[in-house]
Amino acid sequence: MSTRLQSIDFLRGVAAFAVVLFHAFAYGHVNTNDRWFHALKLMVDQGYLGVPLFFVISGFCIHQRWARTYAMKGQANVGFSHFWRRRLQRLYPPYFAALCASMLLVVTAYVVRANVPLLGLYPEPKTRWMAIDFVLHAGMLHGFHPVFDQMAGNPPFWTLAREECLYLMYFPLLAISRVRGMKESLLWVLIAGLAFPLSMMPVAISNDGWLRIINTSAIALWIEWALGMAAVEAYYKIIELPRWCSFGWLVPIWGSVAKLSEAYFAQLSPIFWGLTFFTLLNYCLRLERSKTWRESAVVRRFAALGVFSYSLYLVHVPTRIFVKYLFHIPNASSNAWSYTFYALVMASAGCLAGYIFFLAIEQRFLHRNSEKTSTEVVLARPCQDSLQPG
Repeated sequence: MSTRLQSIDFLRGVAAFAVVLFHAFAYGHVNTNDRWFHALKLMVDQGYLGVPLFFVISGFCIHQRWARTYAMKGQANVGFSHFWRRRLQRLYPPYFAALCASMLLVVTAYVVRANVPLLGLYPEPKTRWMAIDFVLHAGMLHGFHPVFDQMAGNPPFWTLAREECLYLMYFPLLAISRVRGMKESLLWVLIAGLAFPLSMMPVAISNDGWLRIINTSAIALWIEWALGMAAVEAYYKIIELPRWCSFGWLVPIWGSVAKLSEAYFAQLSPIFWGLTFFTLLNYCLRLERSKTWRESAVVRRFAALGVFSYSLYLVHVPTRIFVKYLFHIPNASSNAWSYTFYALVMASAGCLAGYIFFLAIEQRFLHRNSEKTSTEVVLARPCQDSLQPG
């Protein structure tokens, strides 16, 4: 029986598209007084929020197999080796292919002496640092050093480094939740997510790179992922959540609080963005369960986009860079219309490249799994250069 949930694919597609637009419009600068453009840019700049949404969805999808089995049989186990074999077979080959392609762009830019910002990020000797960059990304260890965290010519890869850590943290969290209950487990995750960045502040306060690593570490973002786990257990009626957890009108309220926390207490923002998208996810699932989910043409298109969102995530930034320099798109402009046109061209090219990459590469590994379900396609989330503008 298919376990495909259109609401999950829809949310993933919306998040992916938001992230693509966010990066497309961040390709340069425009000097204009046009109010329509500033309003558009303000809206597009919120695309980085696809990242916390993706983390919530990831927790839902990864935990879904266990929750579904437990709901049917009253017991379930997650084999460590089997879990990692599935994850590596499913996610790593497309990732490595995209990594090789993006690093090829970096090396090509270096060889032809292109004046691109990403080359300036490598210390001297650049070839040595490029080699280290590739090795660390191949091992998904780039997230442990600020120089490499958003490098390899593909800054969105930082989220995959966090995902790998979250996969490792899944097993102790699952064990604790079975003994102490999901609600108490969420409390401990929340405490850990606050204690770790606060305790590391004296170390990172003088270095913005390390500060970002700490504030976007897997421990700090763990609460978003864990809330996704709670959502899937509630969906399969393993636990019962308070009714407010699926109230759609609470989403903008949580989002407003999260925005304020970003400005005044950044360590709290993962908690409130987690609650924002946890509530949104529960609301959409409630609509789908009650058969009141509207399957309009727009919803179907975003759901279709969500199916290949992992591929889109992997290749949209290198595609943007390639298109920009292929057509000599300027960094600065005084014409808002032309700037918007170029941004939409790059966003469209990214979507097309993502779909082609999905058909040519990702789909081959997706179909190797014994259970073909789109809800186990995990994007770690968008975008991005991700929680930060790229």
